[in-house]
Amino acid sequence: MILGKTIYGYNYEVLLNKGVVLTDAYIKLLKNRGFIRIYIDDNETADIVLKDPISEKIRIMSTKDIFKTYQVTRSSLADIEADTAESIIKCINTPKVKKSFQESPAFKQLCNDINYFIDEIMNQDILSGLNSIKSFDNYTYEHSIDTAVISLIIGKRLFLEKDKMVQMAIGEFLHDIGKIFINEKIINKPGKLTADEFDLVKQHPIYGYELLKDLQKIGTTSAHIPYQHHERQDGTGYPRGLKGTNKLDNKGVAYSEQEKMVMIAEIAALADVYDACSSDRPYRPGLPPDIVYELIKSGAGSQFNKELVDCFLSVVPKYPVGCEIRIKDGMYTDFRGVVSSLNMYELSKPKVRLLQDDKGKKINHVEIDFSSQGVCTEIECIR
Repeated sequence: MILGKTIYGYNYEVLLNKGVVLTDAYIKLLKNRGFIRIYIDDNETADIVLKDPISEKIRIMSTKDIFKTYQVTRSSLADIEADTAESIIKCINTPKVKKSFQESPAFKQLCNDINYFIDEIMNQDILSGLNSIKSFDNYTYEHSIDTAVISLIIGKRLFLEKDKMVQMAIGEFLHDIGKIFINEKIINKPGKLTADEFDLVKQHPIYGYELLKDLQKIGTTSAHIPYQHHERQDGTGYPRGLKGTNKLDNKGVAYSEQEKMVMIAEIAALADVYDACSSDRPYRPGLPPDIVYELIKSGAGSQFNKELVDCFLSVVPKYPVGCEIRIKDGMYTDFRGVVSSLNMYELSKPKVRLLQDDKGKKINHVEIDFSSQGVCTEIECIR
């Protein structure tokens, strides 16, 4: 097998280049590094283009910026002991931690590079697919990138102003930074968290907000993304149990409106769940794209802002390009293949290429366009 996409390590060094032949030794290396899935080049799908919403150069640059910002902030905690939520918040607001974060070259570089990231997203009308390869080690940083990608594409569809897009990108890049103030053993625990452990994890939005809230340079609203990305429309989210209006509202937030749910944070909540559910984690494999799509759709009005979900469904396909599918009924029942392209006007009706019959044997590929008149066969994504 030939590797179809370059694989990067923990420090974003190249582990394996695209085009390398995958030996048993390479496969073992990737498994040991926490990779569950990779992309393969083959003749049957060589013409199918998996288009990343951002270039590899910008993805790596932005991921490194986030990685370094986390590192610098974490290092400022080395000599600080705090074991209660109150003491941790006090620690975050000490000059040492705040100055280390706000004045670090890493954070300044992240702010400087944000415009390159946004400029690339502005060329995208829909999210044809998220094609990043996440390992267990770099999950936090890749997840931050992909949630920013989803959010900015939604923001573009809503015609948000550039300053709102910048605030959204920075808030998304750092939406989970509050987790560095929580014991790593709890954050990386492979099994189910105890009730006490989950209570500790539920503090990370507060810690992230406390770290970002004084950054007047980037705008107050960005700090509300880490603060509110686990809130829900029905008030059952955390940390404050805020309730939403299920309406679009592109206004910002003032310090006198601390209890208000901010739209860019509501977008972040939606993007966070979509990417988290789609991604492989140590304790479970990622869910197929169509299942995650339906989870978002069913959460409209209760978990997610209903009008934002409508916008999300207009830019995110149920069956992304490159995802594996199975035919559920008709003459090709149980045949398998991949999504080869999307219909920009009907995202839920892609073109698929069948590669295997119902016994799993290779076939001369068959193309089916689900947007064509008379095609009413059902499909599902498989992983």
